[in-house]
Amino acid sequence: VTATPLILTGLSVALAFKSGLFNIGAQGQFIFGAIGASYVGFRFDLPVGVHILAAALAGIVLAAIWGGLVGFLKAKTGAHEVILTIMLNYIAGFFILWILKTSVFLRPGRIDPLAPEVNPNSRLSQFLGADLRIHVGIFVALAAALFVWWLLKKSTLGFKFRAVGANANAAKSAGISIAFVTTSTMVLCGGLAGLGGAVHVLGTEYALTNNIGGSLGFDAITVALLGGAAPLGTVIAALLFCLLIALIG
Repeated sequence: VTATPLILTGLSVALAFKSGLFNIGAQGQFIFGAIGASYVGFRFDLPVGVHILAAALAGIVLAAIWGGLVGFLKAKTGAHEVILTIMLNYIAGFFILWILKTSVFLRPGRIDPLAPEVNPNSRLSQFLGADLRIHVGIFVALAAALFVWWLLKKSTLGFKFRAVGANANAAKSAGISIAFVTTSTMVLCGGLAGLGGAVHVLGTEYALTNNIGGSLGFDAITVALLGGAAPLGTVIAALLFCLLIALIG
């Protein structure tokens, strides 16, 4: 249950590492993914498959824009991504506090920061029964890891990511646009972390709270480093990390 969003946020950090970037902003991107999924989840009433897809896409797009902002600012102004992501984490943290006090997100009859529960049609099913909280989001996380592996190892875009990460000056001399790689990397990183937030809301929490992200975005840094910034390593590290948490807890 805990490893599912942690794998996705870990992949977000790991992908940035491969492109020579340090994405500390997975926490903020996770929050925006959760916001997008929560809104579509409780605001609309769609068929089961369509509703899940729409809510997840809302989270991915919103977080991708948030992450892409970092890449754009770095590419255009030279601002360091570590500073940018730290600042944007604070903004995201205060933004969710504010948005949960608005009439759109505040659950009717409540004064504490709590959004309405998402529609049952948008919830990820618990494939081992109602007694166990594990849901199909784990397969989404594993599919995302497979996608990141394919992107880095088999695609032209992934080759550009790795080239810039290995030596930006050499990559630039070879005709690779550093600005494009930086921006597109952060868009994808934001989307991955946002998918983590969406899966967390739709599969486990069901309602947006001000502490929806917990420390998942920061734990992702540990997981990505422990996994050697590799997709498979990140998956294994996330499972190990969460196993230790479960045993200690």
